Amino acid sequence: MRMTLPPLPGLQAFEATARLGSITAAAEELHLSPSAVSRRLRTTETHLGVTLFERRARSVNLTAMGRAYLPTVRAAFDDMAVGTAGLFGPPSRRRLTVRVQISYAATWLMPRLQNFHDAHPHIDLRVLNAIWADAVPPNEVDLEIRHGSGNWEGFTADLLHEDHAVIVASPDHLQEYGPITGPTGLHQRPRVHVLGYDDLWQRVLPRPVPVEEAGAGAAAATITLDTSIAATQFAAAGRHCALVPERFARTAVRSGQLVLLHDQRVPMHQAHYLLQREGTPQLSPEARAFVQWLIRQDIEDPPLQLAASQ
Repeated sequence: MRMTLPPLPGLQAFEATARLGSITAAAEELHLSPSAVSRRLRTTETHLGVTLFERRARSVNLTAMGRAYLPTVRAAFDDMAVGTAGLFGPPSRRRLTVRVQISYAATWLMPRLQNFHDAHPHIDLRVLNAIWADAVPPNEVDLEIRHGSGNWEGFTADLLHEDHAVIVASPDHLQEYGPITGPTGLHQRPRVHVLGYDDLWQRVLPRPVPVEEAGAGAAAATITLDTSIAATQFAAAGRHCALVPERFARTAVRSGQLVLLHDQRVPMHQAHYLLQREGTPQLSPEARAFVQWLIRQDIEDPPLQLAASQ
């Protein structure tokens, strides 16, 4: 038997209270009294048979079940808002402009973006990168995704993806040099370095040089490139191994252009953050739908695994 949904007003009260962290604030937004919001919350909890909030004197906190339920409710409201705007709203409310760094766009976002368009055909999406930084006024950029420490003046930053780096190379590299069982042997392999990630190889390569490598001749020359996409493409086309953010290598590894040389995952000091300019209004339904889609893509896209044959 199909379970009936809780009444919509109760779900609205749940989403607003969870987002604002206060029954009073939710009441103001919904143009209700705090007691009316409380009644709707209790009705929803009774319907579901669970407690969604821990109630305190001046605040409310989501329970574990409330935290688990919130993304589903929020995504449903976002989908309804986007669909309503697409059918009945003015065209200008359907546009979403997102600025991303080129490596993130080319290696991770583009292979998945068709899924977003299929799920949200009413959103007119513009994806920009630094090449056309001046083509769109800053106040027209709804969201920005950057890789860094999380501190940018004039922006609020929310963590989107934590990152690890992995060692990848072409199948030709694997055939010529063979698999690796650890950092030993990397000194003699040609390597690609990426500007800004200089510490990664330093953390992977053993110091001092192992005895078995010290007498094997000079260390292989390295090549330094300025983006992760350049490093992954160069590695796929040649015989150098690269140490790049794992999510940037997923599509190339799964298509056979690259292979994962080792299952070591090196924690990165940088991460991907979702940026908004300080003082900008609350995210539009289109922007929230895009963010929820990004999070779902990350959950549904598992990390790379070393091939059994290696």
